[in-house]
Amino acid sequence: MASNICCILLGEDGSGKSSIGNFILRRHAFVSGNNPGKFIQESESHSVKLDNRIITVVDTPGLFDTKEYLLRRLINVQSSLDFAQLGRQFFLLVIKYGKLTETVHHTADLLKIMFGPKVLEHTIIVFTHEDDVMVKWKNIENLVNELDEKESIQALIDECGRRFITLSNYDLDAHLGQEKLEKLIMMADALAINWMGYCEESFNVYRRVLQKYANDWKGEHLSEEQIKIIKKEQKQEERKDTVFSNVAGVLVGAGIGLLGVVTYAAGPVAVGALTAAVPVIAKHIK
Repeated sequence: MASNICCILLGEDGSGKSSIGNFILRRHAFVSGNNPGKFIQESESHSVKLDNRIITVVDTPGLFDTKEYLLRRLINVQSSLDFAQLGRQFFLLVIKYGKLTETVHHTADLLKIMFGPKVLEHTIIVFTHEDDVMVKWKNIENLVNELDEKESIQALIDECGRRFITLSNYDLDAHLGQEKLEKLIMMADALAINWMGYCEESFNVYRRVLQKYANDWKGEHLSEEQIKIIKKEQKQEERKDTVFSNVAGVLVGAGIGLLGVVTYAAGPVAVGALTAAVPVIAKHIK
């Protein structure tokens, strides 16, 4: 039987994230619309049972809300992982056709500092509002070739393994598009098969570094240099945590082995002392 999966929706306000969520759930669970007052400010989740497994959909605040400092918004979006306890996770990056060139250049970098350097290996792109541009461009490839001067969209699609689907307003509003929904779920299942398992400790590192700079970098944008600084520090902190975990593991393993010897040779009093000493030593190593 297929495993449960968790879909995390990412994208700008107005891109159609909430509508995509309702499309997957096959019901009106998330509030959607073009009224800015309806845009969500905190992540929320709903689930549906499909083919004997549970699909959980997590909607997140827009990535580029100008009412909030960007780093604060990224920390808020990253907290969506707190909902993702059920099933293997994948990401849906929702992009509106008409906004292809405005913010996509930095989108990949923002996703990586939130969810790690391999996030796009677990991401599917959904292009919405397909019917708004079909008359002129016919398909996504024609549109990208004409508008993508810096080739940033092509690079993003390539990093996502060229996993993308297109949806029209008709697909979403009329709750049709069953074929496209099945295609999306098949893509998600393929990602689940190759799931390597994100480490919760790594996400804590990413969030910790973002929080460190959130009080100082209060702009609505991040420069390329700022993004480089964050990525470098996240990598360094992740390496430190890995080294500590390995050392602590060896220490605890050695302690357990020694514990057996002490148990035999010295009795329960010495065992208690050694047991108390192991976490203290580990703490000082870090």
